[in-house]
Amino acid sequence: MRAVALFLLIVPLIQLGCSASAPEVATPGSEKDPGRKVVERMIDAHGGLEKWQSAPTVSFEIAVTPAKRPGRVVRETVEQGSRRAYHDYLQEGSRMSWDGEKAWTENAKGDRSARFAARVNYYFMNLPWVAADPGVILGEPGTGKLWDEPADYITVKMTFEHGVGDTPDDYYLLYIDPASYLLKAAEFIVTFARQEPDPARIILYEEYATVDGLRVPVKTTLYWKQDRSLYGTRNVKDWSFREPFDESRMVMPPGAVLDTSSPLASPLTNEETAQ
Repeated sequence: MRAVALFLLIVPLIQLGCSASAPEVATPGSEKDPGRKVVERMIDAHGGLEKWQSAPTVSFEIAVTPAKRPGRVVRETVEQGSRRAYHDYLQEGSRMSWDGEKAWTENAKGDRSARFAARVNYYFMNLPWVAADPGVILGEPGTGKLWDEPADYITVKMTFEHGVGDTPDDYYLLYIDPASYLLKAAEFIVTFARQEPDPARIILYEEYATVDGLRVPVKTTLYWKQDRSLYGTRNVKDWSFREPFDESRMVMPPGAVLDTSSPLASPLTNEETAQ
């Protein structure tokens, strides 16, 4: 999963060499790039890219409830552009921060990677817009069903250029409602700190609300794709696109614990990735 990947997706554009015999490169949004055209319609249905990108931060309160362990309620704030982030774990009295290079926790309960957690929920909850991030590769549009349900959805696969974020081997298969062009679901894999990716999961976007003209998810459910067994839920409220970014949270305080986890380190458990 794009933890972060969420997460460090703002990268320089790769300079492409050219020659007389080189194939013509598709211009985003042209007839030669139909996947991008579909994604642009999806973004417009969710309120547009400019309004989302111009917000100083994205902030929300999220109740994360895994199927097999206690959940937690988190207030998350992510700076647009840099994707620096800080979280407040409301039930635990703990905090974490990510300054773009390192992550740390204060009074953390349990064993989880702050680096992995920093932008996971941001990515899931803002997937309609981050599909337009630099370094994202969009496949040809197709059609697909969710398990044995009768509805057909437009599908577009997201992959990533080499070196983009912590987990460039992740993928997302977007399921887009052909009537509203809202994002209905996404199939994804998690490759952070894994020798082999986990089996695919699917997140369903079950309810949306409108905040500052942007259509944002407020209720999601995650399942293992293979047998549709429940993986967990994420319920979101108090969205804000106006909060200033608190620079003081980027200073590592005395007593904080630096996260030394790595995308290539020992595998995280499924319960850890649920956070």
